[in-house]
Amino acid sequence: PRMNLRLIRQSAIFALTALNLGSCAATRFYATVDGRGVIHGRPSIDWVKPDKFVYDRGKNPAFFFRRPNGEIIRPGDIETDGGSIPRLLWFQDGYSPWTFAPAYLIHDWMYEAHRRRMPAGVSPDGRPLYYTREQADWIMAEVIKTQMERPLEFETRKSPGQLRKIYWAVSKFGDEAWNGQAHLVQPSIASTLINETWDNMPLSPALDSVKAQLTPVPRKP
Repeated sequence: PRMNLRLIRQSAIFALTALNLGSCAATRFYATVDGRGVIHGRPSIDWVKPDKFVYDRGKNPAFFFRRPNGEIIRPGDIETDGGSIPRLLWFQDGYSPWTFAPAYLIHDWMYEAHRRRMPAGVSPDGRPLYYTREQADWIMAEVIKTQMERPLEFETRKSPGQLRKIYWAVSKFGDEAWNGQAHLVQPSIASTLINETWDNMPLSPALDSVKAQLTPVPRKP
């Protein structure tokens, strides 16, 4: 019995040490992610069928993410299921597929833009930007931290451990999604009307630049 108690104590100390090390690692990771970005607007999505939704840019003209370095990422039309969180985790606080919807939509768009071979963002001086998978995963972490750092605005709690787990899962298991086939989405009537309105206006170069940001043309990576 004495030996068993000692083993139990040693196991408990080992478990607590591992937990503390994991917590310290999560805190360090959280500190490296820049959460000073700005989430503009609130995204809305259309239900298509169970667990499948469509994000329509034409219905979300105000939604985009401005990175701390000034780059702007404005999602195009995409199919989405929010965060691809296993159902067994949905009951845990913060692990709903829609808790960090802005981050997941930005992330889905960057993956889809890569599959379509088109720019996913725009630089501060208006240049189209292509991102690597590593950059896409990191930017997702930036958006999540931006939410976490503004709990009153987004009603999400600060959790370095949760941020690290989500980032780790995406970085480890996102290869198939990154290299998969593009999923083109038919534009809605609203999107079509926006394009027709632009086409019927005497566009100046400045307006052309704005339209290019709203409806980017595929370019060679």
